[in-house]
Amino acid sequence: MDRTKALKHAAGSTNSSGGSSGSAVSPKVDKCNLPLIPQPSEDPLDPLNWPSWLKLLVLAEISLFTLLSVLTASMITPSFQILSREFGREIEEIAYITSIFILTAGCSAGFWNPIANVYGRRPVYLISVAACIALLVASGRARTYAELMAFRALNGFFGGVPLGLGSATVCDMYFEHERGRYLGIYTLSLITGGHLAPVIGGYIERDLQWRWCFYVSGILMSPLLPLFVFALPETLYSRHAEASQTIGEATWKQNLLLARTRYPLRRIHVLDFLRPWQMLKYSSVLLPTMYYSASFAYGSILFVITAAPIFGKLYHYEPYQTGLLLGLPLTIGSILGELMAGAFSDFVSEKRALVRGGKRKPEDRLLALTPAIVLLPLGILLEGVCIQHGTHWSGIAVSIGIASLGLQIQTTVLYAYTAECYRQQAAEIGSLFSVCRAIFSFCMGFYALRLGESIGFQDAWIVFSVIVVALSVPVLALLCTGERWRQESVDGADLHYNNTVSGNP
Repeated sequence: MDRTKALKHAAGSTNSSGGSSGSAVSPKVDKCNLPLIPQPSEDPLDPLNWPSWLKLLVLAEISLFTLLSVLTASMITPSFQILSREFGREIEEIAYITSIFILTAGCSAGFWNPIANVYGRRPVYLISVAACIALLVASGRARTYAELMAFRALNGFFGGVPLGLGSATVCDMYFEHERGRYLGIYTLSLITGGHLAPVIGGYIERDLQWRWCFYVSGILMSPLLPLFVFALPETLYSRHAEASQTIGEATWKQNLLLARTRYPLRRIHVLDFLRPWQMLKYSSVLLPTMYYSASFAYGSILFVITAAPIFGKLYHYEPYQTGLLLGLPLTIGSILGELMAGAFSDFVSEKRALVRGGKRKPEDRLLALTPAIVLLPLGILLEGVCIQHGTHWSGIAVSIGIASLGLQIQTTVLYAYTAECYRQQAAEIGSLFSVCRAIFSFCMGFYALRLGESIGFQDAWIVFSVIVVALSVPVLALLCTGERWRQESVDGADLHYNNTVSGNP
């Protein structure tokens, strides 16, 4: 398909989606003269038409909420040994305080995303941030292990909203050729929050008390509530002509006051809560989900839940020292990884589209995944070797940094790839990623440390590295077969049920 055909195809897509009728109209194009996907409407309230400063403001708000939500999950990790003594529990049981947050946060996306697809993103964000603040205070006041576990589970249920909905919000506002860069900003906050948490939590425990890990988290999150009330417009937007006529004209005031957040053509059905799992029958979703879930567990959560017992025994570290050795390499690795991920995947996708005359293929983005396939398992393996042989702490720091760099590249590329494969299901795929990585990470908490103590950390970490490498092979196969598999498995009933919400061409 040459560029002329690509432009005609985009024009036809605009007509078929209800944006216009009659004769074909010339589609809007990007700076490279390639058709914009999706095609924006003429409505100034269409998030695709928002000014850049407003899009960046919303992106910053959602990214900050994501960062703080993940940060609240892991800030307590340097204090595991203190909590073990206070509650009289084994340290493996104390680690469940973080694991239960991760599990409920991941599973909550399947509940909140269908609601957000009908009633809007904005009310869901408002409810979740208010609940998170209250539950953080309750966690800090918990007097028993059971109370703390219950509050952390509930906190995860509400705190998981930006983890599952954030990618869909980004796709609401940005065109396909921009999503790698801006999804990269979002995924950087998704990864970095958990990496900064041990550094902050270690110093809080040293200078204050472990309860302040939750109080400080609540204080940091509190400004988000008025910010969301006054400066977070609704990004859910109907591109269906009939829906637009039913809704009628809306104003920015109505957008902010929740007066126009429900779309008459959409209703919540029980099946909507199962949609993310239905997406697993598509190889372009199933294979990246499996790969990402294992990589997130072994390339991030593994370090978090094993740091306190390993570093305490190996180096006799205090909690704040554990936080530094864990958090700084993870954070630096994530930042460096993002510099090699989002914008680069956009660049690769655009150049490949130009070569083939204007036709974009989601699989082009997977070329940017290559460094992660090597770096992530390498970092995991090296940390196991360093622990086994008791090397200098710098060896562990470098290992963690390498793994974190690879994980950040992988996260951004896979989010952008799957969202581009199935544009209308960005929210469902984000939910699926969140649920599956949470389940995998939660289960790992039961065996990772025990396996290392049983067969040796070097051998255990080698096993984890091999699992990650094995799951990367089918994803690489998508480079050659992904487009054909997608075309063979398209099911219109499944892939177009949500065609009244934003992000659709």
